[in-house]
Amino acid sequence: MAKDKKDKKEEKTKAPPKKKTKTTDKWKKKSWYAIIAPEEFERKQLGETIVEKPENLIGRVIHVTGRELANQPKKQHIQLKFKVRDITGNKANTEVVGHEVKDSYLKRIIRRRASKIMTVKNYTTKDNKIYKIKIIIITENKASRNQKTSIMKQTEEATKKIISELDSRKVIDEIVFGTIPNKIYGNLKSIVPVKRIEITKSALVV
Repeated sequence: MAKDKKDKKEEKTKAPPKKKTKTTDKWKKKSWYAIIAPEEFERKQLGETIVEKPENLIGRVIHVTGRELANQPKKQHIQLKFKVRDITGNKANTEVVGHEVKDSYLKRIIRRRASKIMTVKNYTTKDNKIYKIKIIIITENKASRNQKTSIMKQTEEATKKIISELDSRKVIDEIVFGTIPNKIYGNLKSIVPVKRIEITKSALVV
């Protein structure tokens, strides 16, 4: 019995070694690409990425805070979304396709004894692009049902006019860094005292 075990052990040790498969270094096939913001954001570099095939970058979405993009600490709570449109050399060119305000920020600004009115609607730009925009209006005190209805109606009418006069390339820039909330406010102050207007989300639909 002991001899049989020894013979099996010797057979095992004498088995021919497995052939090593030839591996290729995938990193050597990859290249670095700079992610570039569109002209309305001064073609600022948003970051870098490494890929094997540049076409794999097309359609990728990059999130950048307002602070990182424009060096504005007060815009830290806002994330802008950039989508890779095409590749030129080692640069991945993007277009801005939306933004979003962090939920944690919204929770801090909404207080008791105030009303929150929300509207979500599609709006068309001067060059016929459609954006879905979400707006939250916070009043100083509790608003009545009629006041809420009037606020929503006036907000949507004002936003429709503002967006219809903008080129699509300027929409997100104006929402995040421009004066759109102030323009909307001008249409609401006669209805009820308004504490804050936040455009909390936008997205390019088509």
